[in-house]
Amino acid sequence: MALAKIQFNRRVLEYLWRLGIKVPLRNTRVKGWFGEWIARDYLISKKFKIIHKNWHSPYDVRKEIDLIAMDDECLVFIEVRARSQSAINSGYFSLNHRKRKSLLCAFNDFLKKHDGQFPIYRFDVTEVDLGPCWGKVFHHENVSLFP
Repeated sequence: MALAKIQFNRRVLEYLWRLGIKVPLRNTRVKGWFGEWIARDYLISKKFKIIHKNWHSPYDVRKEIDLIAMDDECLVFIEVRARSQSAINSGYFSLNHRKRKSLLCAFNDFLKKHDGQFPIYRFDVTEVDLGPCWGKVFHHENVSLFP
């Protein structure tokens, strides 16, 4: 019941954002949804085909991938980092070792579930700086999880 209410609230907010209505970003959850919505819109404008949003691993529901898209023949796993413009570090640098390890496990779970269907894949980070306007997007392509 609670999950259905959360999903309904998210759909309503995304509808309002699509109409261009600015809704106050009351908490971190709504800021995250807004960042993901902006990132998804940005990627679609770059001709990415979104195939999943907020994909959860069937092996461990704590493992989540924000967006999974196709860029021509390449499968792209996308982590969205929404931050205020006044944040000390950028969304790109906010990916700590623990989060990177969790993402790598989630990517492997997705690839295991789709057994060889996607031979070419990469990892991107899309950061959204939330400011007084809609937000500024920085897209980092083909990021190494463990440099």
